[in-house]
Amino acid sequence: MLVLSRRVNESIQIGTDIEIMVIDVRGDVVRLGITAPQSTQIWRKELWDIIVKENKTASEAPKTSDIKQTPNLPLSAFSKLSKIPTVHVERKS
Repeated sequence: MLVLSRRVNESIQIGTDIEIMVIDVRGDVVRLGITAPQSTQIWRKELWDIIVKENKTASEAPKTSDIKQTPNLPLSAFSKLSKIPTVHVERKS
């Protein structure tokens, strides 16, 4: 881990497009200003940890294709034929 000391209005540069500036220090709370492209996702660490945990849980859950289920097949016209009453006609030869 890199540890840097900065005062109010001092900043650090990450790569070519991210700048983090110390805006204010009050007791044990530090306010930071972050300049980064809009496409860069910035998360508080405690929220990021929750997201990672939820994603891991979801990826380990059984997929619906892994669960043995009887498929719901549509009724065909032929399956209804067994319910039609039949009439037996005797043929005379």
